Amino acid sequence: MSQVILVTGASRGIGKGLVAHYLAQPRTTVIATVRDTTSPKAKELTTLQKGDKSRLIVVKLIADDPVSATAATSEIRTQNLGHIDIAIANAGICDHWGPVVESTEQDVLSNFEVNTLGPLRLFKAVAPLLQNAKTPKFIYISTLLASIGGIGNMFTLTGPYGMSKAAGNFLVRKIHAENEHLTTLSIDPGLVQTDLGDRAAKHYGMEQAPVTLEECVSGIITQIERADRSSTSGSFVNANGEFVAW
Repeated sequence: MSQVILVTGASRGIGKGLVAHYLAQPRTTVIATVRDTTSPKAKELTTLQKGDKSRLIVVKLIADDPVSATAATSEIRTQNLGHIDIAIANAGICDHWGPVVESTEQDVLSNFEVNTLGPLRLFKAVAPLLQNAKTPKFIYISTLLASIGGIGNMFTLTGPYGMSKAAGNFLVRKIHAENEHLTTLSIDPGLVQTDLGDRAAKHYGMEQAPVTLEECVSGIITQIERADRSSTSGSFVNANGEFVAW
């Protein structure tokens, strides 16, 4: 049986890096979800190197659409896939920069739609497919900015983003508590050289983010591989495997 990996937000950045890694492995089916399957970035995914007997399935999934995850799962089932081994909720947005007093309710709602409700919708849609896997894992790409305990130790320029990701972390912990067969994990990838990461770095006075995409993807993959029900499931860790304060 081939390994089946689902990655949301797969058209660029960390998501694309994860797709490239898994697709290069042998006997692996990678489900890459994107907002627009006809976009140039989505079509670029088909040029990625494939391992022996591996295949890529590109599926439309819009995180802030309440029915999109269900529709995507229906499409996945048409590909003769009866299980998903690893679902990685990577899609996310950060569309507000500035102190909380300058944020609007719409800023908060838009971040929660994608960063919190998106993973919730994804999990509910793919839960039966995860149930069919031998050792299923549900992974959430979080952020250090979601650490409530760490707020006093860092300067953050975005409240809505951190709030929505902190709620996502709660979701991961709650799913762990309710599903004994499932391993869950929230991972802080660090400040990575992606569009979002470099934009954040400039706000901190840096030319670019300090973590390369390759380093980030390698770290995330390592934590996913190490994660199991008895040790790290339901936890919040960084790409180096260190536990992050909730």
